Amino acid sequence: MGEGKATIELSVKYKDMEVKFTGTPDDVLRGFFGFLSKILPAFQFLSSLTLTVDLEELLRGISGIVAFASEGPVIIVPRDKLGGDRNLILLHFIKSYVGYQTGRLEKDSLSSGDISSLTGSKPSTIAARLTELVNMGWIERIGRGEYRTTTFGVKSFMKEVLPKIKSQEA
Repeated sequence: MGEGKATIELSVKYKDMEVKFTGTPDDVLRGFFGFLSKILPAFQFLSSLTLTVDLEELLRGISGIVAFASEGPVIIVPRDKLGGDRNLILLHFIKSYVGYQTGRLEKDSLSSGDISSLTGSKPSTIAARLTELVNMGWIERIGRGEYRTTTFGVKSFMKEVLPKIKSQEA
């Protein structure tokens, strides 16, 4: 590099937009921050519309309901305190989601056969509840007979189902 001022180059790609800033560090930073100020309001608005799960909040919420055993997460609340087959099935999906997110399970999905083994419910009951949960957008079908919870399902569980289970515990 010559005797002149040091120059840097910064490339920023956002969606289908790409911009390059070249110049002195001060010029590049000024240009970059100007660019951010133009797209940030849209980014902040988009962020407010984005559904995300706070894993720490979920883990605190299911404390006393789900526990981690050496073989993976298990439900430790009696079935009669869960409020029916739909909540039981959903809780198994939540348990799988948490197990996967914490690295204790290799997948976040369950098959209808898994649900049958875990709940002991009749296949017709499981099929009906899975259909309800899919129609509600709380779980999604990801393959032949394979399902997993959606972000909306986790959020709905935390808002609607978890408080009911917690009130049954008391």
